Amino acid sequence: MTGTVFQIGVTSCGYIMADLVEHHPDKVIGTFWLPSTPKDYDELTCKWVDYVLEENQAQALLDDIDILDSEPRLYTHTVILLTGNPNNPGDYSFLAGVTRFLESASLLKALAKHNIPAHTEVSYPSSFYDLDTTSYDIWSKLSLADWEEYIRLTLVSVHGQEMLRSWWERLVAR
Repeated sequence: MTGTVFQIGVTSCGYIMADLVEHHPDKVIGTFWLPSTPKDYDELTCKWVDYVLEENQAQALLDDIDILDSEPRLYTHTVILLTGNPNNPGDYSFLAGVTRFLESASLLKALAKHNIPAHTEVSYPSSFYDLDTTSYDIWSKLSLADWEEYIRLTLVSVHGQEMLRSWWERLVAR
């Protein structure tokens, strides 16, 4: 696995990810959407984790964009986009960045158009709970190896199994 973590604090990554989805939807496995800290995740007042149950998760998020945009725990959030190699379906990479819904809307539209998963039910590594940090500072404390470990061992292996299965099915159908 290889990864790119966009400069934390520069939120144009949502637009860059949207361009990737628009130009290469067959190479996009799916996305994970995370509030910036575990505390934010635990204190959300919206139906955040329920979006994972929707048929088109990105469209459901878009339908509620005004609610989500006003949710203080989501003012900044992390998006992790998984890309895969159609010639080797077990090989995947990621792009990660902290963004706001202003920038995320274009990504959600691209994901919804191709019904690519926007997974919202996640878990954080236990070490995240020990960090004394606010907002997106937590993400800047991770090395690339930490990001890779978190994505591979927590997000993909625990929460992304259905996402991978759906991508493999899309590859066969094309």
